[in-house]
Amino acid sequence: MNLSIAYLAQGKLYLKYPQAPVREYESQFGQSVQERVLQTQRRKAWKNRGLMEMMLPPGVVEQMQQQPEAKLNVVINSLCQGEKGKLLYALEAGDVGGIFILEPAREHEQRLFHNADFQVGYLSFHSEHELIACTTIHRSGIANIAMMPKNGSRPHEVTEGDSIDLAPCWIPGKTKALVFQSAGIGRNSQGFVCDRAPFTIEKLDCDQKDITTLVSDRKYDFLGPRMKADGTLYYIRRPFRPKQQVNLLRLFREIILIPLRLAYAIFQWLNFFTQIYTGKPLMAAGTRKSLDRKQQMKVWGEFLTPEMMGNNKFDEKDAPAWVPRSWQLVRQLTNGVAEVIAEGVLSFDLGEDGTIVYTNGSAIYAVHPDGHTERVLVGNLIENVAIVQNAI
Repeated sequence: MNLSIAYLAQGKLYLKYPQAPVREYESQFGQSVQERVLQTQRRKAWKNRGLMEMMLPPGVVEQMQQQPEAKLNVVINSLCQGEKGKLLYALEAGDVGGIFILEPAREHEQRLFHNADFQVGYLSFHSEHELIACTTIHRSGIANIAMMPKNGSRPHEVTEGDSIDLAPCWIPGKTKALVFQSAGIGRNSQGFVCDRAPFTIEKLDCDQKDITTLVSDRKYDFLGPRMKADGTLYYIRRPFRPKQQVNLLRLFREIILIPLRLAYAIFQWLNFFTQIYTGKPLMAAGTRKSLDRKQQMKVWGEFLTPEMMGNNKFDEKDAPAWVPRSWQLVRQLTNGVAEVIAEGVLSFDLGEDGTIVYTNGSAIYAVHPDGHTERVLVGNLIENVAIVQNAI
């Protein structure tokens, strides 16, 4: 297999070259932001040390000082193929986010843009015009398609409205056109986002300044579109489930659990103060082991957990799919005929030679031009995958 792949798992970037093990890349910018935040925390802790010693028991102060320092969470949320074997990726470090170029061979990172006003993600690079398409995500809940030249000026938005526009992808060729997924937003009387419409696939022609709906169905979401130069369209199709849909059985179960959750919250509150003043918990058994944080990943703008998906895992035992079979990778020809290529697909990418790579969340697979499929690697919580052309 002569295929180079980059992928994201739990916000970290990994590279897999032929005949080489998987290696992780850590952003230099992210590390520098982490270090600055740690230095600020240390200065504040030194200033507050005297106040803590006066107000808290000595044992508690000593325990607090022995706790490991909390690092700022650095998350790489998007990546795509750049030029000549390079990668583009978007990064979040606290309130700061930006777009970067990585040259994997030298592990050289170049910052193109960063700001604290909005988040950026879902990158796509147009090699002919050297333009980057991305999504700008605002605190109000809307997301717009934006563009910026490779020289790193601020992205300018090309779509607007009360909608969620995600996953732009340039159509190969000299024309400036791209496809993306879009859904309208529903808000409550207070103005908060409470639901959305199904995702459709739209085509934006930058030269004609026109948007055309390519695929839509009220029963399905259509995600992550890719279009080849000949007009063949690839996308993920999944059943649409409104957030406001009422499940009477689940509602009844939640009502029954209210007293139990309230009692547990009161117990934990009392247990916290008991440990502060006595150094011991209320119950010696069953309270020392903390609850592990549930595994989750952000997919297509929404958090995904095993509990949300239910008992739908399939495929190999060592790499079960994170999503049900109804999440299908579809190839749609110009005549409208659609063909299912794979099931249980979270993310995918297309190679210049027609190779398709996709992930089910636990493994990465390659569908070669001759039609045969092979498993490339096994991982954990794989969110995004990209082919690296001319990497070596």
